[in-house]
Formats: sequence, C-alpha cells, structure tokens
Amino acid sequence: MIFVEGGSTPAVKHSNYKLAEIEAKRLAEVTGKKAYILCTVRSFEVNKFVVEDIIPDEVKEDIML
Repeated sequence: MIFVEGGSTPAVKHSNYKLAEIEAKRLAEVTGKKAYILCTVRSFEVNKFVVEDIIPDEVKEDIML
C-alpha cells in the first residue's frame, strides 16, 4: 500500500513490492509529494468463535469416515 503525504487513506493493496515501488514513484511524481510504501509489522484479528468437538467417541467413529 502507498501513502502520499497529505493524501487520503490508501485503497490499493499491491501484490508485490516492485508494483508498490512503481506506484509510489508515479504518485510522488504526479503529486509532487513524498510517497511512502507501507508494510505491516503486526496484525490483529478478532476470533468470534471457539470450536470444540464434544462428540461421544462412539458417534465420532460413525461420522469420521
């Protein structure tokens, strides 16, 4: 993703670094402003469900074919 100083929130996730670099250079040239290639250093997600198997062994044998 690319952020341009004073610009809006990045909207495009580039599939690789080279494409991000090309776009950052293009945006810097077009806007006359500094463009940053962003990278993730940590991510967080909410896990809403905990799945726990509580099937009795005799039933589990029938459904795990």
